[in-house]
Amino acid sequence: MKKSVWIVILVAAMAAGVISCKNDNTASPVSGQGKISGTVTDLTTSAPMAGVAVSGQSYAGGTQTATTDANGQFNLSFNVDSTTTVLLSLSKTGWRDTTALVSISSGSITSVTIAMKPKSLVGPGGGGSGLAQTVAFLGADRQEIEVRGVGGNETALLSWEVRDSLGQPIDAAHAVQLSVTISNGPNGGEYISPSPITTNSIGQAYTTVTAGTRSGVMQIVATTTVGTRVITSTPVRIIIDAGFPDQTHFTIAPAQYNLPILDWVNVLSPISVLVGDRYSNPVAQGTAVYFRSSAGVIEPSVFTSRDGQGTANLISGNPFPYGQYASVTYGNGYQYIVAKTVGEGAVTITDSILVLWSGKALITNFSPLTFTIANGGSQTFSFTVSDELGHPLSKNTVISVSAAVPPPPDPNDPTNQVAVSLFPGQNGTFVMGDEIFPGVGITQFTCKLSDGTSNVQIATYVTLTVAVSGPNGTATFTIDGIVN
Repeated sequence: MKKSVWIVILVAAMAAGVISCKNDNTASPVSGQGKISGTVTDLTTSAPMAGVAVSGQSYAGGTQTATTDANGQFNLSFNVDSTTTVLLSLSKTGWRDTTALVSISSGSITSVTIAMKPKSLVGPGGGGSGLAQTVAFLGADRQEIEVRGVGGNETALLSWEVRDSLGQPIDAAHAVQLSVTISNGPNGGEYISPSPITTNSIGQAYTTVTAGTRSGVMQIVATTTVGTRVITSTPVRIIIDAGFPDQTHFTIAPAQYNLPILDWVNVLSPISVLVGDRYSNPVAQGTAVYFRSSAGVIEPSVFTSRDGQGTANLISGNPFPYGQYASVTYGNGYQYIVAKTVGEGAVTITDSILVLWSGKALITNFSPLTFTIANGGSQTFSFTVSDELGHPLSKNTVISVSAAVPPPPDPNDPTNQVAVSLFPGQNGTFVMGDEIFPGVGITQFTCKLSDGTSNVQIATYVTLTVAVSGPNGTATFTIDGIVN
C-alpha cells in the first residue's frame, strides 16, 4: 500500500478537535529518535483531561500507546531516520474520538496540545444528526502541488464535511460514501486515492490527490447520493506546477554582457538563469542549475527560487580570457558561460552566453593632431575609445569633448568663441550602452570644433580635450590648435 494512501485511511477517523504544536529542542533525544510531548484539554473548559487513551501510529516507527496523567500530559517515542508523520488517536468516554497528524524529526521533541470535543456538542442537544443535505469542502493542506518526479510536494490532503438540513455534521448512523473525482485537469496521470471515501462519526472524510507529469489546474468534486437526491460539493481547484526543466524555457543571461573586469581581480559579475517547464510554469523550487566558465571562476551551482530563478557570480581571476581560455570564434577578451540542468527523462538542458571582459580605458587613433581653423570655419576629428584589445568599454562609460580658449591679455580686446560637438552624443557628451563588439558610435567617434565668432578675425590658441570616465577607469587626450 502506498504511503499516502495509508495516511489517508488512518486520518479518515479524525474528529474535529483543536491541535497546536511546536518543536521543542531544549531536551533533544538522541539521533534516530523523535519524541512527542503532548497535553490534552477539554475544548469547552480548557481544563487538562486525565485518563485519555492515546495511540500513536508511525509509518516507519510502529505503534506506541500512553494514557494522560492528572495534568493531561503524555509522552511517546518513535524511531525515525529524518522526519516522519505520526497519527495520534485519542479516546475517552463522553468525548468525541479525536485524531491528529503530527510531524516529528530525528533528535527533537515535538510538543502538541490537543483539545477534545464533548459528545454533547455534536448535533442539536446531542441527539444525533439528520440525513445528509450538503457537502462542504473543509480545505486542502496545500493548494499547489508539483509535477510527479521533480522532488517536490506531489500530494495534497483534501477534506470534506457532510451536513444535515440544520447545518450539523452528520453522525455515524447517517454516514455516506463520497465519490471524489477530477472533473477537469491536465491529463498527465493525476489521480485521487482513495475514492470513494466514507464519512466518520463527525461527518468528515479525507482523501489525497497526487500530481501527474503535466502542469495545469485540476477541478475536483465530491458527490454522494441520498435516496434519489444527488449531492455535489462545489469544485475544488488544485494547481499542479513546477514541472521538469524544458529546453525551450531555459534562459541564461548576465546583468550585463560587457564586464569591466579584464584588468581587475575578484570582481563579481552576476549571471542569472530562468527555468520553466514545457507549460511555461516555473520549475520546482530548489531545482539545481550548474555553471561552467572557460575563464575566471564561477560559483558551481544555484537552486531555483519559487519563480524558477537563480543567480551565480562570475569572479574575475585566472585564467583570464586569452588564448585557449578565450572564445575560439571571437578571440581574446571573449568567453562563453554555460549553464545546464536535467530535464524529463534525464535529458540535459543547457544554454550559454557570450560575454566580453573589457579592460582599462584608452583614447587612441586621434586625427588630426593639430588644427588651424579659418574664420567662421570648422574642423572634424576622429578617434577611438576602447580598452587595450580594441574592445568597447562597459555600460555607463561617459565620453565627453570640450574646448578652452585662453582669455586675451587685455580684457577689453575681442575674443574668439568656439563650439564643440560629439557624434554620437548630445551637448558634447555620450554615454555608452552595453556593447561587446566594436564599431561606429561604439569604439569609433568623431567630434567637430567650430569658430563661433566670425566677426572676430584674431588668431586664438584653443585646447581641445576628450575625456573618458566610467567602470573601466579614466583617460584624457588633449591637442592644441588655432582658430581665426
